[in-house]
This record gives sequence, C-alpha cells and structure tokens, in this order.
Amino acid sequence: MASTLVSFGLVAALSSLAVQAVPTQPCPRDAPFDHQGCFVSNVNGQKILSAASYADDAMTVGSCATFCTGKNFKYFGIEYGRECYCGETLPAGSAVATSECSFSCPGGGTQTCGAGDRMDLYQNNFYVASAPASLDVPYLGCFVDSGERILPHNLLGADDMTAEKCAAHCAGFAYFGVEFGRECFCGDVAPTHQAPEPECSFPCAGDATQICGAEERINVWGPSPSSTTSSTLPSATPVAPGTVGSFEYKGCYTDRGDNHSLTGRVEYLPDMTHEKCAAFCDRYSYPFFGVEYGSQCFCGVRIEDVAELRPIEECAMTCGGDHGQKCGDSNRLGIFGKPESSSQPVNPPTAGLYIYKSCWTDKVDQRSLAGPDYRSPDMTVESCAAFCGEQSFEYFGVEYADECYCGNDLGGSAAPEGDCTQLCAGNSAQWCGGPDRLNIYT
Repeated sequence: MASTLVSFGLVAALSSLAVQAVPTQPCPRDAPFDHQGCFVSNVNGQKILSAASYADDAMTVGSCATFCTGKNFKYFGIEYGRECYCGETLPAGSAVATSECSFSCPGGGTQTCGAGDRMDLYQNNFYVASAPASLDVPYLGCFVDSGERILPHNLLGADDMTAEKCAAHCAGFAYFGVEFGRECFCGDVAPTHQAPEPECSFPCAGDATQICGAEERINVWGPSPSSTTSSTLPSATPVAPGTVGSFEYKGCYTDRGDNHSLTGRVEYLPDMTHEKCAAFCDRYSYPFFGVEYGSQCFCGVRIEDVAELRPIEECAMTCGGDHGQKCGDSNRLGIFGKPESSSQPVNPPTAGLYIYKSCWTDKVDQRSLAGPDYRSPDMTVESCAAFCGEQSFEYFGVEYADECYCGNDLGGSAAPEGDCTQLCAGNSAQWCGGPDRLNIYT
C-alpha cells in the first residue's frame, strides 16, 4: 500500500508540472526531482545519459521528468531545447557553468532546456533501485557483452522490454539476456566473462522494478554451463532490405554520436519503421535516410566521409514499429537513398542587401553573432535577412535549420562548406548551417 501511495504522489506531482511553471531555484529535497546543473552532453563520443530518449517540439522539464521517472531512471536531462535523455549514472567531470544551458523550453515554463551539446540534468528523488527478475529459469548473473555478442541470435529491441518478454522471444534457445534497458538477445552457448553485479544497473523499459543490463553489460538466464552441452545454432543469412518508396537500400554504416554519418534532421519514435523514417526525411526533401537503434531516424543530403560500410549482420536490431524490419543497431545505421539527382541545395549568393560569405563556426557559450536571434519552423535565408536587415545589422547567419542570428561584429572563423549540411526548415532548396555552424551573409 505504501508503494502505491508513493507512486500516486509521484504521478500527481509530475502531472502538475505540465501546467505550472517550475521555479528556477533548486527544488526542495521532497520535490519530485533536483536540478544537478549544466553538463557537456557528449563525453568521449558517448551521450552522458543514454538509456532512453525522445524528442518533442513542445518539451518541458515536467514532460521529460514524467518520461524518465515513469521508467524509474535515476537521472534525466534535456538538450537542444527538445531532446530528453534518461540514465542511471551521474557523469563525472563534465559539469560546466549553468549559463551554458541557455535554450528556453519550447513547451513553456521558466527553466532552461540545455543547449547545443549542453544538458540540463536532474535527479529523480523517487528513484527505487531495481533488481533482476526472478523467473523459473535460473539467473546466471551480469556479464560483459561487447562488439562480439555473447548471445548472438534474434536481437529484439522494445520499449516495453522485460525479462519475461525476452524469455518468450527466445523460446527454443538455451539462454537469453537483457541489455541496455530495452534489448533482448538469445543464444545456445553459456556466457563466460562475468561482471560485478552492480555493473548491470539499467531498469527495464517495460518494468522499472527489473534490471535489464547496462551499456555492454547483460543479465543472463539459462541452465548452468555444467548442466548443458554447448552448441551453436546456424543463423540465417541476412537479407538486404528492398526499396522504400523511391529510396533504395545503401548498406549498414557506422555512426557516432559526436560525428553522425547523416547530418540533417533527426526524429525519435518508439514505433519506428522504414516507411515512417522515409516519410519524415522526404517531407524535408532529404535524399538519404537512416534508421538506428530500433527507434531513431536520421536524414542527410549525403553519406558523410566518416561513415564506414559494415557487414549487414551488424544492423540487426528490429524496428520498434515492425519486428519484421531491421533498424540499425547501437552505433550502426541502416541507410537508404534516392537515385542521384542533379539538383542540390544552394547558398543563395544574395539575400536582400546581403552577400553570402561562408560556412562559419559558432559556439553556444560564445556566439559568433551576438545580436538578436530567433527560431522558426518556416526559416529561410530571406526571412533571416529581413529580420536582421530591418534592424540594420551588418551580418546575419542561419544555423541548425531553423535558427537566425544577427550582429555587427563577427566572431569565430571560417569552416569547410561541408560542415553546413542542414536544409532550411522553410525551404529545402537552401542551406541553413548545421550544429555549431552558421551560413554567414554580410
């Protein structure tokens, strides 16, 4: 009964956040969550919180709190104004000045929602430590699982993952295991490289009272090695996906959080399919789309040079919305592209009285153009030129598809044109900068 009352109190407290402004001062200890500060969001190429995520153009602190605390994660954070991340461990050594988290939350409230590569991070005060599920099958422990999967068959990714769901999925295999909160693996050979039990710490996406491994850590169930004869079942030869509308399958490619292989728009959907990702990228006239980690969709005007083609077996995670499709894997992107076209986006040589200068560097904590700025889902080069021109600024720049900046002094430095690869939100025939990159006009 006590846990029911706590859960009811948590839901009521979080529900009130959706309609009430959250104070900017740190929350009292009996509040649903505490602000931990502003943090660098990518450390050594990895997100500091990576157990679960979603994006919303109406993001608030309360909605991110509801998403992550509902899954019983200890920490949650918001980045870029609209991206919410959950995790179990507070990152060490990546805290920065609170002022570097400067993006307002698009859904309202008085608090900030991170910035570019900056995350406002909170602790869930109602967090309750989870434990591996108790099943009829013996629990073997927490094991190390890296690139060479210890349970290599029938990978399943699901946002309602539990140990019971994984056990049912792996029927017919001797062993099954859960990893990274939402992944299930099957196999017939007992794992050998055991890890300390606390290293498996992610709550299961479908039942926060259960533990579902962690990053490169897997909870495994099955007979003890001494009670079974190890054997490996042959796996079916992977079949390359066909076409999706006018998009053709290009292959399985590497992808890194700090240097993506497709650098346009991004969408996260728990029910992701090839068709949904294709429709999203086609809506903004991108000729390439890629699916990753079961629920992520990336768009691009080209496959970037950092991408490395990998065997199709490495893109083995099922799509959240269609388990008959594969949606990449961790740091693996299944890419589709349209036949080559002669038409390419451009930087207009002039916009009003302005002339195009170059792709240019920008920093969240040290803007290259320090004057007024605004965002718009209908952003074009011309609309930004009009906004800055009406105020007689010497320079203007467009960034990250929908951002416009003005100024009389230009900081930063010239960057390769290939760094400015995002299409304008209001005109897909124009370039509008990229992450920390401006297309500058003078």
